[in-house]
Amino acid sequence: MNPRILGWLFGGLCCAIGALTMIYSWDSGGADIALSHGRVGWDAVGDVGPNGNFMYAVGALLLGAPTLIYLNATQWRNTGGY
Repeated sequence: MNPRILGWLFGGLCCAIGALTMIYSWDSGGADIALSHGRVGWDAVGDVGPNGNFMYAVGALLLGAPTLIYLNATQWRNTGGY
């Protein structure tokens, strides 16, 4: 298999996993965010912060995004230019 195809797959999977993990990497002090907001309203916004999954999400995005940016920036070489 072409190494560039593997790079596209790796970068895409890393970005997708990082984005989906980022959605669930926030909590409000051990309680569900929706329950905290339902109980105390917008006063709970100050308690919202990253949980343990946050670093995994950032790591996946930091691996995937540069890979995709590099492959996209050098793709014209493989097509013979414009």
